[in-house]
Amino acid sequence: MLRLHHDEHAHGNGSASHVRPAQRYVVPGLQNLGNTCFFNAILQALAAVGSFPQYLDEVVEESEERGKHIPFTRALRDCIHDLTPVPSEAGSPSAVVPKRLNQELCTKLASFRGNKQQDSQELLQFLINIVNDEQKRCARSDGGLKDLFPSSLAPFSGSISDLCFEDALEERRWNPLYGLQVDLLQCSGCARYRPMTNRRFLDVSLSFGDAVDSKKPITLWDCLRMYTAPEVISGVECTYCTANQELMLKRRDCKQLELEYATTGAMETELEVHQIKEDIYTLENLLAGDAESLYQLEISDSRCRALRDRYKRLQFSRCPDVFCFHFNRKVFHYSGHARKLDTHVVFPIELDMSPFCRYEQSSHENGRPLDAGMNDTRRHLVYELVAVILHHGNERYGHFTAFRRVRATRQWFFISDDNVREAREDEVLSSCAYMLFYERKYRRRSATAKTNGHDKRAPGNGKPLSDEESEDEEAALARVPDESSLR
Repeated sequence: MLRLHHDEHAHGNGSASHVRPAQRYVVPGLQNLGNTCFFNAILQALAAVGSFPQYLDEVVEESEERGKHIPFTRALRDCIHDLTPVPSEAGSPSAVVPKRLNQELCTKLASFRGNKQQDSQELLQFLINIVNDEQKRCARSDGGLKDLFPSSLAPFSGSISDLCFEDALEERRWNPLYGLQVDLLQCSGCARYRPMTNRRFLDVSLSFGDAVDSKKPITLWDCLRMYTAPEVISGVECTYCTANQELMLKRRDCKQLELEYATTGAMETELEVHQIKEDIYTLENLLAGDAESLYQLEISDSRCRALRDRYKRLQFSRCPDVFCFHFNRKVFHYSGHARKLDTHVVFPIELDMSPFCRYEQSSHENGRPLDAGMNDTRRHLVYELVAVILHHGNERYGHFTAFRRVRATRQWFFISDDNVREAREDEVLSSCAYMLFYERKYRRRSATAKTNGHDKRAPGNGKPLSDEESEDEEAALARVPDESSLR
């Protein structure tokens, strides 16, 4: 390759021609400390996620400001930074030895002592839980009721204090791997959704469905559609339909009473008419108002109970900056024996998650990239593949490896502990994936931030923005539909 330096200019025509080769990188490997391939594969995947090291930096910085000791998070942060790609001109880097991090992990979790084979997906859960526990130490200390009541009430107030810690934690740092999902219940009669609460998730475990016994490949898109596919729940009372039924009966009864009063002129009948008109007015206001108020309505008339089929569907109400997908490759035979599925999953480099959120359905159904003209709301739901974890072996034992992408140069590397080589993109896409890591393509200013002011259950994902940027941020958060907004 021809390399032209600053002092190598062409002066023949008076114009300088300066050519620089494209920058290339190499990735450090990790030394195996004894059956720690599962550990090394997860570390390489997390190092490939640009927002995760930034999140760890912020947590460590906050701990230093508050004088808190978080040894595991600090060791994890240092190890992730040691795995940063280096320019190829510097030569192949030495393998990183994660001894301190491994020691901290064994100190926290007895199950990881003794160099036993473990699972990468389970390890990811443990790693993040430990970081969360240490992160709580950095949150603003709140004694809850302990500050108001005698020490004898301390055991009682402990749970309240824990809730204060959780609230303080959610308002400060939000792990880029965390998202929120919700089970939506839609009535088949009125098409309204019943309000549900969000729940947090770290990774998404996907099954193969009927493709378990098929030799045909299955796509990630198919797995996600199965994961979010609606199921029918029969015989569920719909509050809105019940209230409508009650309103219809009240109106009918009111007409009958008015006819009766016109005939008899009885005072009791007139009072009944006034009462039933008040009930009608109340029902009309409730049906036109807030859905939460409707759920406070008590209807004793059994004739009004409207039992309907409900469509239950899981959707992502708040997409994380990093989607981690885990394929359930270990299944149990009816005989009681386990076996590993080697079903190939076809997955894309670029993934649009908008069809699985509370947005207008995508115009395509095959997971292909959206065109450049997509609106700003949807563009925040486009993700790029950054890491793949593989498992080689059977259901009892095996070896974990990883593919990792360098974002700056779009290079891919295959990593097996301390053995690292560059890989082609088609090699990555043809691999039998165990875990996939997708990172948001259009990143905001920061991967961690305070919670969104309009929904404390749905943390935001960037530092304070301008008014225009805040609108984009707000639009990028998937919304659970409000029951009162669908008629």
